[in-house]
Amino acid sequence: MKRIRILNIPFNPVTYQELISFFGNENNRQGYVCFPDLYNIIRANEDDILKNIYENSTLTLPDGKPSQFLLKRAGIKNATTISGYWLCRELLKTNLTHFFYGTTPQNLQLIKEKISAEFPQAKIAGFKSPPFVSENNLQLNKELQADMQYINSLKPDIIWIGLSSPKQDMLMYYYKTETKGTIMVGVGAVFDYFAGTAHMGPEWVKKIGLRWLYQLLKDPKRYYIRLFYIFRKFPYLFFKNSSEK
Repeated sequence: MKRIRILNIPFNPVTYQELISFFGNENNRQGYVCFPDLYNIIRANEDDILKNIYENSTLTLPDGKPSQFLLKRAGIKNATTISGYWLCRELLKTNLTHFFYGTTPQNLQLIKEKISAEFPQAKIAGFKSPPFVSENNLQLNKELQADMQYINSLKPDIIWIGLSSPKQDMLMYYYKTETKGTIMVGVGAVFDYFAGTAHMGPEWVKKIGLRWLYQLLKDPKRYYIRLFYIFRKFPYLFFKNSSEK
């Protein structure tokens, strides 16, 4: 798929229908898919490891209004945001098989119940909660290695990864699948949205680009640091990137 570079990170400007078709092709299902928000886009400009992760993804998708704005500014007039939550819901309606790896055992039970009620036809290979591992210890952790070997032995079409970001992107990069037919998709808080333990906010808030404010009000401790980082770093990166074109 075509890639457009925004703020030095290559993105795939696609529609939901194109993605559903993409995932339906076994030859496309390999490697991993990222949804970097503005915080991680900026961080990747300062972290060569993270930038390399996005450079080598199967797909890097625009999650949020800032990415959509930057894609439109780059000439993609019909650019749209892609929500991991809605993408997951659409793919649960297909014949693809799914494995969910992330969040807590309690939340996974809630997700299992929700999927069973709303998508009784969905093909689920399994659910598993990962051990808590720091970013620096992801690559050599024996529990993670055992988990990924087990999950890959089931040969699901999609492995949904629900960790904090960019930890989930690092995990996918280190344990990316080499066999065609299985792809990892990092969707972070989508697991908690399915479980009902976190809320995306009203759709109209998303449409006007104020989800960040909603999240800040709901969870100020978590989002304050990220937003401070964005407000401090984004203007310089944006104008620097603009002057180099």
